Amino acid sequence: MLLSDLRLGRPLEVYINRDGYNYRVISKIEYTEPGCVCVSLIAGGKRVFQFLETDIIDIVYQEQDRMWKWSNVKGAVVAVEEDKMHGFFSDEAGANYNRRNAFRMYLGKELLLRYKVTDKKRLQEADEKDKEKQRHETYYKYDKKSDEIMGDRFKWIECLGFIRDISELGVGIYSNEKFMPDDEIAFEFVTDAGKIECRAIIVRMRDHVNGAFHNYYGCRFIETSRNLTKYLYEQQRIQLQNANNYIKRN
Repeated sequence: MLLSDLRLGRPLEVYINRDGYNYRVISKIEYTEPGCVCVSLIAGGKRVFQFLETDIIDIVYQEQDRMWKWSNVKGAVVAVEEDKMHGFFSDEAGANYNRRNAFRMYLGKELLLRYKVTDKKRLQEADEKDKEKQRHETYYKYDKKSDEIMGDRFKWIECLGFIRDISELGVGIYSNEKFMPDDEIAFEFVTDAGKIECRAIIVRMRDHVNGAFHNYYGCRFIETSRNLTKYLYEQQRIQLQNANNYIKRN
């Protein structure tokens, strides 16, 4: 599949590696032509995301149960009929892609999770818990122009979790908390490569018991610290070396 074959209105996943940090965003396809696909402008508030020459950019497109990936594409802000969009450029055909082909490493680590709560009912439940244990932080969005606090309140809440496995793209966790699709979670853990920090969203869930935990969640990363990829590659190298040594001995 070529970039010009992508359907308008469909989502496009964009993976950005900048100075070792990994980011993931999703935007809607607005325009295509040979060697180019354009999506709705990627921005936070009024700040438009600017790509750098040194960025490593991959894009992923899904059509029903098939996926394609373009690696090392170029990205820039472009004008299409006077509308600003983000454009991605490649003359190559997309490669068939399967997320599950990514190296997944069993971690088996219990740690502290933080998850973001925004809806009123869950905020009220969190407030009730806070009356017994004051350890959560509440935030309000601040509008400098009107010099007032906005009403869309949210809260980061801590809970125990258990990481089953982890890859460059996502993580499988257990928790007794009832998360919802698209809930945002954050966690960190320490390795020989240093502290690794991750932010992810919940993409799937199922009831499954693992020790003291009763809910399993599949999560997709939206941001990770720079040393996650290096750590996973090193662990994969060690596992392959151990497997080769075992084969030689037997």
